[in-house]
Amino acid sequence: MFNIGIIGCGRMAAKMIESIRDLKDVKVVAVASREKSRANKFVKANCPDAKALGTYEQMTRQKDIDLVYIATPNTFHYENAIMCVKNHLNVLVEKPFAMSREEADSIFSEAKNRGVFVCEGMWTSFMPLHKKMMSWIEKGKIGAVRYVQSNLGYNIENVPRITDPALGGGAHLDIGVYPANLAVSVLGENLEPVSVYAHKYSTGVEKDVSCVLEVPNDGALAVSFVTVASLTDRDGSVIGERGYIKLKNINDYEKIELYNNKGELVESAEKGEMNSYAIEILACIDAIGKGLIQCPDMPWHKTAYIASLNDKIRRMI
Repeated sequence: MFNIGIIGCGRMAAKMIESIRDLKDVKVVAVASREKSRANKFVKANCPDAKALGTYEQMTRQKDIDLVYIATPNTFHYENAIMCVKNHLNVLVEKPFAMSREEADSIFSEAKNRGVFVCEGMWTSFMPLHKKMMSWIEKGKIGAVRYVQSNLGYNIENVPRITDPALGGGAHLDIGVYPANLAVSVLGENLEPVSVYAHKYSTGVEKDVSCVLEVPNDGALAVSFVTVASLTDRDGSVIGERGYIKLKNINDYEKIELYNNKGELVESAEKGEMNSYAIEILACIDAIGKGLIQCPDMPWHKTAYIASLNDKIRRMI
């Protein structure tokens, strides 16, 4: 049995539990909150057989935890991850992995020194359709990529943490990391933000962000728009010299389509039945079982690079 502990009792934690409930030999055995009453309520509603813990520190004293999923607000990811790693607990940290490149590097340094598995829960990187898209690109089916464009928007501004700077709120850190991950996946770790524009709430965090990234000395561009105030179609495209790929829902790929340079549909693929959170957990289980401290689907260098990109974009907002 592979035992999972969860730190945080919010919506993401509940989604994760629901997603992995049917996985064979995988079980949530402990859930930690800063309030025991909240942990009790959450466990009763989502995983009755798990132990409810009234502090995050109690998680480090649990026996036989194979992986801790950290689902706390953004600003707590660093301290929660460092606490687990220093106590030799493997961790899967919900995106964004940390609030800065400095925090990310610190976590990875501690994990490397202790031989502890650490992974960012950037779930799009684990999705079969993401891998299928990347295989089309790597096989040259659309030629050299010149443009990546995407949008992602939800009407979630009424969620308190979204507009709270103390919780790492704002459109970029909450959802802008998905277009960033797409751009980095396709164009590599050599992107520079050349234009960033945002509207902000009175709290100082961004309501929406428009961003242009460029590969220096190459000219390839990634253009994105994200908002927490409106629902968008969430679609994207990857445009090459000999064709293009259309993506349905860049946050949870539903369908991808490959077109040639005449605009003719050549190939398509649709989402499978398994939930993407479950796929993410299975990838971590596989990596840990092989004795790895990084997950090949979301390696440390990619997480660290996106953290650097986040730093630059946020400075320009």
